[in-house]
Amino acid sequence: MAYAPNEHITIDELVVVFRGKCPFCMFIKSKPGKYGFKLWVAADAKNFYAWKMQVHPGKNYGVREKK
Repeated sequence: MAYAPNEHITIDELVVVFRGKCPFCMFIKSKPGKYGFKLWVAADAKNFYAWKMQVHPGKNYGVREKK
């Protein structure tokens, strides 16, 4: 709330490497660190400030299958 970004905003994905047990830890074959958390980051490109981040929980995380 205290930061007001300028018009130079970029959105990118980031993989934070993690090899532990977690229900939404992902395997991404094309990344150098293949296991980890996938984050979507909105960053101010002019000031190099990570403005907003969101963890991508995975394809079916939190969805219960019907029995």
